[in-house]
Amino acid sequence: MTLLSQAQSDLRLRTIGPISVAVGQGMSFSYFDELRKIIELANVDLLFVDPYLNADFVSQYLPHVKSSAQIRLLGRKQMPALVSAADAFRKQYGSRLSVRSTPDLHDRFVFVDNAACYHSGASFKDGPKNAGTILSQITAASSVLLDTFEKLWQAAKDELQ
Repeated sequence: MTLLSQAQSDLRLRTIGPISVAVGQGMSFSYFDELRKIIELANVDLLFVDPYLNADFVSQYLPHVKSSAQIRLLGRKQMPALVSAADAFRKQYGSRLSVRSTPDLHDRFVFVDNAACYHSGASFKDGPKNAGTILSQITAASSVLLDTFEKLWQAAKDELQ
């Protein structure tokens, strides 16, 4: 499945190029819809990195993840609310869902099937609520970023045990 996802991502890059979208302030639905499209690409693994993930994030985005995909959330703040929502989601849907925390986060990324990397200029939970933002596919540095965040993931505190 990982090889298939990588081939899909490579083909998409060759045919239409990296995906980047600017979303104006207050255009929350547009941001949600673009992020949903990215989430729906995951077949095997979905890693969210965002210091501000919270309970609202779980209910807004995780229902769009395919049941075949493992979900990993790496956050920093608002952990009790995130953990409570993630645990309830995991129990109800039987998802392979893990939550970890680390103080070493700043930017926001989502990694799809260990093959595609997207950066968000705003927290996933807020999107363009306070200012315009961008969702941008990272291509040249994606493997370095994935390696960096995989190491952080391994060292991070497991919040859902």
